[in-house]
Amino acid sequence: MRPPFLKNFLYTVFMLVAFSITATSQWYVHYENGLKQLKQGEWSEAIKSLQKAIGQKQTPDLNAITYALAYEEYLPYYHLGCALFFLEDYATAKENFKRELSFGVIQKSSHHKTLRRLLEIAEAMQAQSQQSRSTQANQPEEWLALLRASYQYGQGSFPKESELDSLLAKAKLDEDTREQIRKWFAQLPKQQPVSPAISPSPASRPAGRPEAATDSANVLKNAAITAYLQGRYRDALHLFNRLAQRAPNEPALADWQQRLRFELSRLDQPVVEPLMKTDTLTVESSAAPTISILAPRPEKNKFRSEKVRLTGLANDDVGIAAIEVVVNGEPLRFAEGATRFHPTRSAEGTYPFEVEIPLRMNENQIAITAYDLDKTQHRRTELRQVFRRPPLQHTPAFWLVAGSVLLVIAGAFVGNRLIKYRIAFVNRYNPYIAGAPIRNEEMFFGRQFLLERILRTLPNNSLMVYGPRRIGKTSLQFQLQRLLKESQDPEYHFVPVFIDLQGIAEEFFFAHLIEEIREQLGPAIAEAVPAPVHRAAYGYREFANDLRSVFGILQNQQAEKGHAGKKVRLVFLVDEVDELNRYSERTNQRLRAIFMKTFSETLVAVLTGSNIRKEWESESSPWYNFFEQVPMPELTRDEAMALMQRPVKGFFKFEPEAAERIWQMSNGRPFVIQKFCVRLVNLAIERRRRRLTASDVEAISTEVLQDTTGQTRAMMAEAG
Repeated sequence: MRPPFLKNFLYTVFMLVAFSITATSQWYVHYENGLKQLKQGEWSEAIKSLQKAIGQKQTPDLNAITYALAYEEYLPYYHLGCALFFLEDYATAKENFKRELSFGVIQKSSHHKTLRRLLEIAEAMQAQSQQSRSTQANQPEEWLALLRASYQYGQGSFPKESELDSLLAKAKLDEDTREQIRKWFAQLPKQQPVSPAISPSPASRPAGRPEAATDSANVLKNAAITAYLQGRYRDALHLFNRLAQRAPNEPALADWQQRLRFELSRLDQPVVEPLMKTDTLTVESSAAPTISILAPRPEKNKFRSEKVRLTGLANDDVGIAAIEVVVNGEPLRFAEGATRFHPTRSAEGTYPFEVEIPLRMNENQIAITAYDLDKTQHRRTELRQVFRRPPLQHTPAFWLVAGSVLLVIAGAFVGNRLIKYRIAFVNRYNPYIAGAPIRNEEMFFGRQFLLERILRTLPNNSLMVYGPRRIGKTSLQFQLQRLLKESQDPEYHFVPVFIDLQGIAEEFFFAHLIEEIREQLGPAIAEAVPAPVHRAAYGYREFANDLRSVFGILQNQQAEKGHAGKKVRLVFLVDEVDELNRYSERTNQRLRAIFMKTFSETLVAVLTGSNIRKEWESESSPWYNFFEQVPMPELTRDEAMALMQRPVKGFFKFEPEAAERIWQMSNGRPFVIQKFCVRLVNLAIERRRRRLTASDVEAISTEVLQDTTGQTRAMMAEAG
């Protein structure tokens, strides 16, 4: 039986939607954590989180759906590249930037220009880093000597020209570089310290400038000159540009900028300003702070949730004192009722923030203001407009869809019942089988433990399953044949052959065996092993020779499939083995020799019969103590209930009293249970009803029990 198509379809759709929502929430959690860690300067942790997100969702998307049914920019490779960039892993950062570009998604976002700039900087920094490492590795002592000389000059102790030439010669520089360093010493004003580790004394500070500003400018200038001496021209240009912004009228700075641009052009490197992670100076500034809202984005400002997470970055040369958030004209309250909160400064010198904003229905106006630490405090305000839509269950579209789904479900239910009614009564549906062995897996119930025991024993031993007639032994052999064909045992390749001995005369016994082998094992065996011409003359020797040929072909077939290491086990599934009791002792002895001597390593058997146990317990029998003997059990109550109810589920229904009565009268014999079920279903079809009652069971019980008893007696008499 197959369940209705529509029921399977709806269930599949439901499971796919549930799985999609679960998977979406998982990648989003990792991505959200990665962004948060990125803003807090936790580069290594951000890399781990973003890699987990990529593992669950590889494709970038400008409109990825999150757990709150909101849309989110999903650009994992870009943010992963940023984290790697700040860890100075420029090569891997470049790979991720280029991979993000390859999807063609970020080109439509506001991050595209930033990515291009970071990619250009990463390429330049990677080349500069390699050059710097090479220079420092080859000339560490010479550069230290030059730095010491520059420091001495800053303290008023200028080295002699011969000493400077000696230092420059040891540094193994080209003539242009030596000349520029000489000019640098000549142009530097005296009493100006060069070493970044030394601060000027109060007496050396220019008059009329604040102490903090003078110290900060000196530190910045020292760092710029040191970067120049170490060959880090790009870093030096960036620092001199910062100095030029603070002192635009100082001609020496312009000379330094021009000199560094010349060096970069001489090295064929683009003139870009790298990001300096450690360039954070405490100076007095008159500029207002900067503030950037990262989420929600202006183009994705519609939500259905009651709250939205607002994230962003604030920055200032001096520092951020506080951040204030106003929602729809009302200040947002934080800890202890305060209207402002103090953000934590990250390792990069920025101030990331994250605030949950409560939303009212429809339009919401959000204003976020950052205040700096200047003596004359400055502030910067950014606005964001967010719309809250009603929940899905409050929208007309939801009820339209829900109503449509309910109508579809109701229609499917009614249609299913009509279809099953037609199948049950018009087509006279009756799946039970009374008399013939069960070949269909769906109609075979119980005996799982017995099957597992047989499969565990077969590689090395044969078995004999005994029990009364109509207990299900033949059906067991068919199920065992199916399981052996489907077996994926790593060590053995099982080749089952079902052999029914009922009515086979002794003189045709060996001919019957080889005929079943040829018929069931395929054309290759049939072509290689000819059929017996005179069946009565085909005996033990002919069968043994043909069986050797069969094993050779089976081994070759395994080798062709690439399983040459597997051991072939030919399994005889012999039913009605009681017939062997009629054969002569000589035939039994020769059959035993095939199992015990000729093919002991490759041939096993599962025998089923009714009276064989009694006959073979005699010590004079050729089969004494040869097989492991296993009784065939009756069905348990649960197995019997499954046999009754499962085949007609959805078509007919057994009342509990009816099923219990059949179980009691059948004693767990599947043949009797099938007989009852066949009659009950036919009776229900005749009366046009689906419920099978206890009174129906009583009405047919006498007829069923007499019929089954008569058939059993007849078969036992026939068996002798």
